Amino acid sequence: MAATVVFKVTGNVEEKLLMLDTAVSPTALALFLGVAVDSYIRGRASDRFAQEGDDVTGPWKQLRPATIGYREFEGYPGPHPINVRSGELEEFITGNDGLVVTTQKGAYYKLPGNRPNGELGKKFETAQKGRKKPHTLPRPVLGMNQTDLGAVLTMLFHSIEGAVQ
Repeated sequence: MAATVVFKVTGNVEEKLLMLDTAVSPTALALFLGVAVDSYIRGRASDRFAQEGDDVTGPWKQLRPATIGYREFEGYPGPHPINVRSGELEEFITGNDGLVVTTQKGAYYKLPGNRPNGELGKKFETAQKGRKKPHTLPRPVLGMNQTDLGAVLTMLFHSIEGAVQ
């Protein structure tokens, strides 16, 4: 079922078309991505950490007894919070802006903006994909689904609509 989008245009049509063209320009799209989408995606990630999973990733698998023992030995809380020891991974995902790149035809958004290096890079990759040795189940910290797509498209619609009013 296709959706129909209707804009009510009042006033000078040429002026409104120019406003519409400006609203979907690469610069305007980059601003939209860098503000609205970045805030939304990082908010979803923050909630995912707090709830130990969500409708995108599913509930994160519980930690194994050996992992809990290691965490406690290192002075961290035992079984919870999952994916949080020092807070470095969560801060990297939720505390840093994504990367917005403008192209001739539009713009795109990437989170994390730059892939982390070193130990943080290993933590990120293990969280997203898991690991064979030592065996670690994936507990993804980033992801999107149809609900997120709908939310972003709705925000974009309202952004464009507001620009041509």
